Amino acid sequence: MKPKLAQLRASSFYADMPRRRILALGVQSPRRPGSLDRIYQTMQNSGRHEVVVDSKGVDGIGKLDNINLLVERHDISQFDWIWMVDDDVELPADFTDPFVALSEYADLKISSPAHRSFSYWSHDVTHRQRGMLVRQTNFVEVGPITAFHRDTYASVFPLPSLRYGWGLDLVWPVIAERNGWKVGVVDGVALRHTSPIAATYDVAAAGAEAEAYMAPYGVKTGVHKIVTIDRIASIEDRPSRG
Repeated sequence: MKPKLAQLRASSFYADMPRRRILALGVQSPRRPGSLDRIYQTMQNSGRHEVVVDSKGVDGIGKLDNINLLVERHDISQFDWIWMVDDDVELPADFTDPFVALSEYADLKISSPAHRSFSYWSHDVTHRQRGMLVRQTNFVEVGPITAFHRDTYASVFPLPSLRYGWGLDLVWPVIAERNGWKVGVVDGVALRHTSPIAATYDVAAAGAEAEAYMAPYGVKTGVHKIVTIDRIASIEDRPSRG
């Protein structure tokens, strides 16, 4: 086990953390049959938390509409976290327990695991920072795994009906600021995204859809500066500016 994760597991915070119920939802592409089952198996390898999983096929509609359909199948008030899961990721065997613990240690309401080396990623802030456990940022990407704390459900769900999903991750920080939430990236557990970004859809159409969606929130591509706000490098740390 990595020293920092060993430190986490030895901490009183970890020992006292309640058991959480997590709902993991994903859309299975026909290009990768069975991939979500493998991802879910890793997520359910938890010694502390219950992970309930559900999935469906693409069925000719966008990812966010499919996630909304999956959400409707469940009484989400019974879950502490909802995870939106893409079907093209590789996870460390020890994923769920440290991911939940570090998200909660930093009081993140929307979080995602960082990308490790040899992962396909779009934004520098999402790439794993060596020596860090978790960071508060002003951006959490809409995939490949995004986690929503129960405090966000009323403001986040249902997700907007965006076919491509672009722009949503620039609006979440606006919603977070209005609600006094923190959002961020968990470096202590990093994933590998195995597929190139935007390889299977119309980038121009995705961009146009995003601009139209973001406009009412006062967000424009290229204007919103994506940054790390606070960093936690040790389980005894408290977030500090810089």
